Amino acid sequence: MTEHESRLRQRTAGRLNRSRDPAILDAALAELTEHGYRNANMNDIAARAGVGKAAIYRRWASKAALITDALVYWRPGLADDDIPSTGSLRGDLDAVVQRAATSDEGLISNDLVIRVAMEAAHDTDLASALEELLVFKGRRLMTGIIRQAVERGEIAERDWSMVADVVMAMSLMRVVSGQRMEAQYLRDVIETLVLPALSGNRTERRRRS
Repeated sequence: MTEHESRLRQRTAGRLNRSRDPAILDAALAELTEHGYRNANMNDIAARAGVGKAAIYRRWASKAALITDALVYWRPGLADDDIPSTGSLRGDLDAVVQRAATSDEGLISNDLVIRVAMEAAHDTDLASALEELLVFKGRRLMTGIIRQAVERGEIAERDWSMVADVVMAMSLMRVVSGQRMEAQYLRDVIETLVLPALSGNRTERRRRS
């Protein structure tokens, strides 16, 4: 298993052979990628993994827990709140774009994560599982980067939550419209909307002084 210790797997009283976990997680990801969260089901996941459905439920309490764990198993960074600290606002934002570019080539793409997160609006179990690990991660990340910029004196101290919300909203719109949420699109949002909004406030402040 990865270094990430899942908080979603069932805790059993006796010893449970975890050797089948990777196959189950792999099967869950394959079903998710091919059919989407709503249409993925435990019977198909079990058949693909070569185990009985009961074996899955001994490890995960629900499909929501299994799917969320599968995402984090193959992309451990989803469980982290590591905020880039390069010394500048632009550098921090560039680091976020580079992370997104790496994800574009991985098994767990940004748009797949967003699609699953969108399903949480209609599934309370999924919302609960995702909230612990990755829902609003992008907003927290952007908020943290902006807070660092404020502390460095690069931008004024004020409520910048709308800027973080815009990034998330644009990402969701991209996926809803059937397009991929790729690193280049994120860079375009940052260059066109985020940086002008933040630096525009700084310019206005200089004019007043």
